[in-house]
Amino acid sequence: MKLIYCLILLSFSFSQTSTSSLNGFGSYVNRFDASSIGMGDSKFFSGFSDRANFSSSSSFWKSPFSNLIMSIDVHNYSLSNDNLVSNNFKMLSFSFPVGMNKAFSLGMNPLLRSNISISELDYVFIPSQNSPTGNPLAHNTDYSFKGGISEFYLLYSSLITDNFSIGLRWSKLFGTSEYEYLLNLYNISFDSNENISYNFNNTESFSNNQEYSSQKYNLELRYNFKKYEFVFSYSYTSPLEISFTPFFDTLGSLNTEEYLVNNNLFERDFGLKYEINNNIGVVFENHYYNSFNAYDFLNILNNNIDNIKSNHLGAYFVDYKKSNSEINKSIFKFGFFDKKYDLTGYSISDKGFTLGYGINYFKTKNFLDVSFKFGKKSFSNDIYNDEDYYQIVLSLISGEKWFVNERKK
Repeated sequence: MKLIYCLILLSFSFSQTSTSSLNGFGSYVNRFDASSIGMGDSKFFSGFSDRANFSSSSSFWKSPFSNLIMSIDVHNYSLSNDNLVSNNFKMLSFSFPVGMNKAFSLGMNPLLRSNISISELDYVFIPSQNSPTGNPLAHNTDYSFKGGISEFYLLYSSLITDNFSIGLRWSKLFGTSEYEYLLNLYNISFDSNENISYNFNNTESFSNNQEYSSQKYNLELRYNFKKYEFVFSYSYTSPLEISFTPFFDTLGSLNTEEYLVNNNLFERDFGLKYEINNNIGVVFENHYYNSFNAYDFLNILNNNIDNIKSNHLGAYFVDYKKSNSEINKSIFKFGFFDKKYDLTGYSISDKGFTLGYGINYFKTKNFLDVSFKFGKKSFSNDIYNDEDYYQIVLSLISGEKWFVNERKK
């Protein structure tokens, strides 16, 4: 059954379909767990005390089992009269205990993703005196950019004292992308009423193929004080290496060029959970993200996402079941989020709310969570219309007792 789950997940593509994909290296993906997304699109807390959170390295020690972890989502975006839908792989991971209250994990997930196409609807005229054919021509252009950066990670999580835990995560960043430019030529003709007709003549194509390589480091600290739980996290990425290969229809591939992006990606995050009682709790998180700036040959609209600032507020209610029930406990969640994207020349406001539900079943080993995220992106310029969207995220933890004996050492 687990093998089937893996094959299903790997059949999904790493695609993104949103206006945020138009800028820099594309949409940033750093929340993978439906359990926390249901609480205001947060990333550190799940509401369960014995469950690892996919996006939080300091929480993996909480589970006493070896876990297969997976997450997928469905996005629906509404922009003007268009509805765009994408199915996305979010995370695949395996974790196991390596000692008392210690765990190790390895896995992979997308980090930056873009899958966009832009077509010019208007024509640019070339008068006959400037035309290589001696006849009037017209042209327009099509652009596309697809691909991005993924990460393969290794993670170590440990409880240091009764109240303090730590998470260390190293990631290898890798990926490819293709930027394609199509120049479409048309012959021009006129009918007896002087109406213009455009007859397709030829297409000249040019493309850039990029390969990416970098490393990412994360340190996360978690501290419990009575009914409060605090999380501090910092992530840093080494300079991004880019291998750039141009390709022309007429010339073929040219020599590969090497580039280095020195303005490094980093994140600063803070999270707080307050447990009102054994059943009810609230969470608050603040996040700051600074991205790579892309070179012009990777950036169709010459816009970079300089940083993303966000606040998240959520709450949960745990319902404990009878001991003879297959479902040990269930959880209900909701929350709100407020994000601001600062880009070159303008900003994006992203606000919305979330709902979530999860269950812990089969002798506490397994968790199944689903979350619903509803939001609206508003733009400070007039280039784009507002974007409405919703997202459904499904996350699964399947636990087994492999390596559990290590806990006793």
